Amino acid sequence: MTTAPPALTRLDQSARTSRRYFLAGEGLGHAGACVHGIALPALAVLQLDASPGQAALLSFAATIPALVVSLPAGVLLGRYPLRTVMITTDIASATVVLAIPAAALLDSLSMPLLYAIALVAGSLATLRKAAAMAAVPLLADKEQLHRSNAQFTRVITTAGIVGRTLGTVLITLAGPARTLIADAVSLILSACCASRVQGLPLPDRAVRRPMHEEIREGLTYAGRDPVLRPLVVALTATSVGSALTTTLLPYHLLTTLKTGTTGLGMVMAAGSVGGLTGAFIAPRLVRRFGSGPVLTTGFCLHAVVQIPLLFAAAGPAWLIVLILAACGQYAAATVVGTTQRSVQQWHTPPELRTRVQQTALWLGTGLMPLAALAAGALATLTSVRIVMALGILVLIVAAGALSCSPIRALTSRDETTGAAQ
Repeated sequence: MTTAPPALTRLDQSARTSRRYFLAGEGLGHAGACVHGIALPALAVLQLDASPGQAALLSFAATIPALVVSLPAGVLLGRYPLRTVMITTDIASATVVLAIPAAALLDSLSMPLLYAIALVAGSLATLRKAAAMAAVPLLADKEQLHRSNAQFTRVITTAGIVGRTLGTVLITLAGPARTLIADAVSLILSACCASRVQGLPLPDRAVRRPMHEEIREGLTYAGRDPVLRPLVVALTATSVGSALTTTLLPYHLLTTLKTGTTGLGMVMAAGSVGGLTGAFIAPRLVRRFGSGPVLTTGFCLHAVVQIPLLFAAAGPAWLIVLILAACGQYAAATVVGTTQRSVQQWHTPPELRTRVQQTALWLGTGLMPLAALAAGALATLTSVRIVMALGILVLIVAAGALSCSPIRALTSRDETTGAAQ
């Protein structure tokens, strides 16, 4: 019987410890972000009597950084140590967030202050998220990359459930301004965990080119690679279609379907359960069927299970249908999300990985605020059901196009010999 050399054992233990600290920090930070996501709009509405337009502008300020910051973030992450980026953005975000309870204590809260904080915090969060996603493949064993992505998603999904629950309770007990202290504490704890992460390589100190050239290189690679191009196009179309359906979903449930806040909460909770389920089953599905079939089937299911929204009416039977549909929708979305992220990492050279990652995020999440604004405008001109039908149609077309692309033939063997290995 042979045993591993002591040096290798210590290295493996150090890697496992780093992964545990990394996942703990991500869970803490995301739970705080969910508290923030509930407390900030509650503060605007409950204490500052924000109008619907002001509430929409606050949401826009928080989400527009995904469009503006994502591409530069891909370049910056290739220039600065990831651990330094994670620690710095956590501490900076905590400082920014604490300005809100401080302003409340001084009786100087205002909507312009909330807009500014939402914009700055959103920019820091976009950079922080990019750094975390870039760290996952660097901390993972190459043979277990998809499992590591799925584990990361499970932690984030669980933290989201905990954070939203905690945020609701804290707002009731302490008010929205004081609740944001919990977000700041979570960010400081996240920074402490990030400081314990080892094994992340330092960036290449070669001569740096202008940022726009490096951004263009990432865009070009994603646009020309025969595997990544159809995947990025499908993700972009799916993000637009999803924004058209989900932006108006709470309004549709509360007004047309008369579900009440309890029904709305049940549908949202079912989505969280579905997302957690998807994160657990994604690696097993890929091992059994390969990434191509999982991606094409997942995109199709994500579109099809939303069709009941177009025909639903008020009543408990339809509410049960919508709860099941939400569970299936988010399970499919999570399976697709973890799988496509692994495929991107497998098929992208390490020196381009962060830029390609951010290209996909820019085309996906970056367009969602604009698509959400378009959904509101179209609903004003037509109806909520027509906008949702348009969104579902976009989802179906995206899934069909992906099914006709080279993605459908991807297998596990293709992935283990990808460009990133």
